[in-house]
Amino acid sequence: MAIFSRLTSNASIFISCFCVSLIAQAEVNLDVTQNSFLIHQTQINAPYYTLPTSAMRKVNGVIGAEYNLSLAGQLSSYTWEMMPGLSAKMVHEKALAQLKTTNVEVLYQCHGRSCGSSNQWANQVFHQSRLYGLDSQQSYAALKQDTLKGQNYYALYSTERGNKKVYLHLEMIKGSVF
Repeated sequence: MAIFSRLTSNASIFISCFCVSLIAQAEVNLDVTQNSFLIHQTQINAPYYTLPTSAMRKVNGVIGAEYNLSLAGQLSSYTWEMMPGLSAKMVHEKALAQLKTTNVEVLYQCHGRSCGSSNQWANQVFHQSRLYGLDSQQSYAALKQDTLKGQNYYALYSTERGNKKVYLHLEMIKGSVF
């Protein structure tokens, strides 16, 4: 009986995780990510989330974005490794164009070295070292979307590493500015 109870418990955990995964995948469906690998996905409650709305710069000895929005809400984060042959800029432009069809407002956008240090974006902003790439091959956009249920904010980042791997990272927060 104990074995059956454990199997039932494990099956229900698996089904719950599977359903959450399907809901998350349905929530973000970008055409450019088809045939690419979703390598990281998280969903958490974010009581304090900082959305950069400027480039990474050294100000008073500290590297960071000069302008930010402070948000609170539900954070969904996705990272895809793109198929070989796709450039970081093309991937970013296609994802941004698709997001714009959902009535998003671009709050800030940059490309290449004008974004600042890729190291800062990868490690300080997104907390994913695999996003550290060539400064000249990065793109970032901060977006806002008004919906009937409130506001959504997006951070869209793409980069190409020295080994030619291209990554697309998207963070979406359903919440409000505080």
